Amino acid sequence: MKQSLQATLTSMLLGLMIVALLSYSGWDEWFESEPAQTGEEAQPDLVALLVDQTSFDEQGNKQYQLHAARMLQFIEANENHMFRPDVLVFKDQLPAWKTMADEAHSDAQGDKLFLHGNVVVVQQGVERAAIMETPTLTLYPRTSQASTNDKIVIRQQGLYIEALGLDADLNTNKLTLKSQVTSIYEPEKS
Repeated sequence: MKQSLQATLTSMLLGLMIVALLSYSGWDEWFESEPAQTGEEAQPDLVALLVDQTSFDEQGNKQYQLHAARMLQFIEANENHMFRPDVLVFKDQLPAWKTMADEAHSDAQGDKLFLHGNVVVVQQGVERAAIMETPTLTLYPRTSQASTNDKIVIRQQGLYIEALGLDADLNTNKLTLKSQVTSIYEPEKS
């Protein structure tokens, strides 16, 4: 009986050592921290409804106004996700261009907005306003610069332009179409 008790204890001790060894080798996998989640599956740190933000330059002049139906902020990922953003950029204290989209992503400072989904850019304060439409647009609201590599359609009274890609300086109203440019001009009838 003494031998069987000794064999049982030895077996149990050997089994515990194997379990301990397996546990130790898997310890990092069991207790490692998960990477920060971004996107739809992550929970935001802040949810803001009816966002209204105005940005000014060093001289106190309006640079841009941002409105959004809702904004989710992910602090650890340094990311904001906005729904139905509306960005109005100013030139000489007057509204110059208004940009609307279904959604936008930005860093926490909002210096660079990635707009996507039915992006529309409308020139403000002119009689014959230009209207631009594209699926995506990168907007730098502080410097009034914008760009896309996607198809863009530009409409203005009597003018229709399609192109692939755009670089825009909204301060000077200079638009550079990148490739595959097609335009139709229809003069006014008197």
